[in-house]
Amino acid sequence: MPVRNQHPAQLTVMRLEPAASAALQAGQVSARASMAYTSLFLAGSTATSAFAMDGEILRTSVGARVGLGAGFDVGFDVPTLHTSGGFLDSFLIDYHDTFGFPDQGRSRVENDQFEVFAEQNGQRVYELREEALMLADVPLSAMYELVPVERSEDGTGTPGLAARLGMELPTGDESAGAGNGEVDWSFGLCATWPVSFGAVHAEIQHTLAGSPQSARQNGFQFADVTAGSVGLEAQPLTDLSLLMQVSWETATLEALDLERASRDAMLVWFGGRMRLDGSLFVEIGFGEDLSEYIAPDFTAWLSMAWLPGFGTPGARRAGGGS
Repeated sequence: MPVRNQHPAQLTVMRLEPAASAALQAGQVSARASMAYTSLFLAGSTATSAFAMDGEILRTSVGARVGLGAGFDVGFDVPTLHTSGGFLDSFLIDYHDTFGFPDQGRSRVENDQFEVFAEQNGQRVYELREEALMLADVPLSAMYELVPVERSEDGTGTPGLAARLGMELPTGDESAGAGNGEVDWSFGLCATWPVSFGAVHAEIQHTLAGSPQSARQNGFQFADVTAGSVGLEAQPLTDLSLLMQVSWETATLEALDLERASRDAMLVWFGGRMRLDGSLFVEIGFGEDLSEYIAPDFTAWLSMAWLPGFGTPGARRAGGGS
C-alpha cells in the first residue's frame, strides 16, 4: 500500500511510498488518486522541550508513473493538506475504552481542538497551522528495475529488486508547516517476492531532510529519516487482493529533547485492493500505531487507481504495477 506515517513533522520529509519492484513498460502509465484521514493526539514536555499534536489531517494526492523502457520508470505526486480539530475524538475515546487500549491522554482534554507544534529552549521550531487547504511539497521519483520478478507455474518464483531515487520540491508553505522549505533527496531499494498465495513486498530508504526556517534560525536541525516496510499481498479471488503492511521510520524531530517526539515509529496497516473494471481498482486501508506515544493514533486511507500492470492474472499475482 502506498501509505505513509501522517505525523505532521514526518510529512515535511520526502518519503518514497512503498511499491512493488516491477517497473512499468515503455509508454505504460499508471495513476492514483488517494486520500488519508488521520486523528492525532500526543503531548509532552521537559525542562527544555515541548511537543503537542492534537487535531485531524486530511491528506489528498494525485500522482502518476510513466514507463521509459529499459527497466526505468518515473513518477510524481501532488499532495494537499486539510487540517482541523476534526470530529473523531469522542468516537476514539469510546473505542479505546471499549477495547482497553491506551488513549495517550486524549480523554483528559477538550475534544475537537487543533494544536500542532514543537519547541526547543522556549523557541518554536515547528508548527502546523489549521487551514482549509494547503499545497504540500511535491515529490518526484525514479525507479530502475535491477532484477525482474520471475513466477513459475505453481505461483512461486524468484524475487525482483529495484533501485529508487526521489527528490521533493519545496512547494509547501513552510511557515504554515506544510513543507520544510528545502529540497529533500531520497534513495532506496524495493523488492517483490512471488509466493503461492500472492506476493511479499519490502522496501528500505533513506532521506536527506531539510529543515524549516523557523528551526534553522533557532539552531535546530530536522534529522534525516530512514524508513522501511514489509507487506503481504494475498489474492483469494481473481479481482481481490488482501493486504497487510508493517512500516517503520526514524523521527525527523530526533534532536528534540523529548522521547514522545524523537523515537522511532512503527505502524501496521490492513486493507485490500479490488478491481472494478479492466485496470481500474479501488483500494482501502486502515493504519494503527504499534509504538505508543509517537505515531498518529488512527489513519483511514482510500484510493482509486489505474494500474495497467494488473491487467492479467499473472501480472497481478506478481505484484507488477502496484
